[in-house]
Amino acid sequence: MVDPNSPYKDEKPLIRRGRVDSLDIYEVKEHELEQLEKGIAGTLQFNFAIFLFSIALTCIAALATADFKSDIVRSTFVFTTVVGLIVGSYLMLNWWRTRTSLKEVVSVIRSRINGQLPDVQIPGEPETQPKDPEDNEGPNG
Repeated sequence: MVDPNSPYKDEKPLIRRGRVDSLDIYEVKEHELEQLEKGIAGTLQFNFAIFLFSIALTCIAALATADFKSDIVRSTFVFTTVVGLIVGSYLMLNWWRTRTSLKEVVSVIRSRINGQLPDVQIPGEPETQPKDPEDNEGPNG
């Protein structure tokens, strides 16, 4: 907040700008902006699938190595294993079908400007094409 009694209240800030030769502006559609904002849509499904597979494999290891004295505990491990594998497989399959890469979204946005660049001579570049190596041979060669 600016103090109303400040002697600098009417002064504007100094704005310094470094000039560039060209500026590319990309137009982005609303759904593309939402995809960039959210990230990859299936990431949460993928994370839950990995979580469920980890639990299922842990239960499989427990079932293979432990000696259960209660059938209820054994049934709980079997149930957890089956549910983990089925739901994890479903989530992994659903993620695989609906996955889109952020690189693909950015590639679509960037492709809108390809082919539209004007032929502008960039300062500092030679106006002629470089010679072929055979052109550099001397008169004796």
